[in-house]
Amino acid sequence: MEIFTDAEHLAEARYRRLLKEQSSFIWRRFSDGVELRAYVFLPPNHDTSKSAPSVLFFHGGMWVGKSLGDFVPWAIHLAQQGIVGIIPMYRTFSEYDVSAVEILDDAKEAWHWVYDNSQVLGLDPTRITVAGSDAGGLMALHVALPAKPKSWSIKNLFKREKKTEPAPAAIALFRGVCDIQSEYAYKLTGKLNHEQKSTLNPIHRLQKGLPPLFASHGGRDRLLPWQLSEKLVKYWNKKSNPAQFELLDVADHNYYHFNVNAAYFEQVLNCWSAFMFEHSIWDYSESMDAELLI
Repeated sequence: MEIFTDAEHLAEARYRRLLKEQSSFIWRRFSDGVELRAYVFLPPNHDTSKSAPSVLFFHGGMWVGKSLGDFVPWAIHLAQQGIVGIIPMYRTFSEYDVSAVEILDDAKEAWHWVYDNSQVLGLDPTRITVAGSDAGGLMALHVALPAKPKSWSIKNLFKREKKTEPAPAAIALFRGVCDIQSEYAYKLTGKLNHEQKSTLNPIHRLQKGLPPLFASHGGRDRLLPWQLSEKLVKYWNKKSNPAQFELLDVADHNYYHFNVNAAYFEQVLNCWSAFMFEHSIWDYSESMDAELLI
């Protein structure tokens, strides 16, 4: 769970107010009347007839904390650079009687909603990135990774599977949970049985042909060790997929929050941006050198 100071609580309240000023859409509605909204941060003078790159952000909070405002500063800044930021509500343990599998299903559904509505929103469907922190990072990985590869057999060797499922252009993790069989993920996966933990575990679902992965982590994170993120990047590379790990040596668990340390925020933003330019997912513009606008 997130640990907030009084200042961080105030920042979260401010970011929630900023959320209400953005365009929002009901992206999922349940038979019991529950509605989930997606807040869309559009660039100035956004032309929906164009195709802008976008990022779908899944907030942290380990599925119990109210951290919907986590990525507001990121979405605001990226919008100034012509990149659409989307922050969806999703169900959590603390507010709904749901399982971990159902929450992961929300991530998949949110991704499909953005992809299916890309033309209406003025997005390039081939340049939608998924991003997240802690449990939100696990959700981003769940969206991007295919089902666990089937075990080897003669039958599977000659069986051709149709690959019609659209995939994100890239993944970005901000100290994301990437190994659900780790002791540090017990708050998320206590409702999963052994088979589900193995099948849904990102570490077990790696294969060739995955999108580029950018992962960052604070070196002094006492709640979620940085070595887990480094391990994922190493395994990602071993499968011949592009990946980069950015370690902030003296940063703690909340390093990516703008209100905690603007310098860390800018460092990670610059590294992430360079990675996205390198892989031609974002277009470089002079405005990328602008000062932070949060």
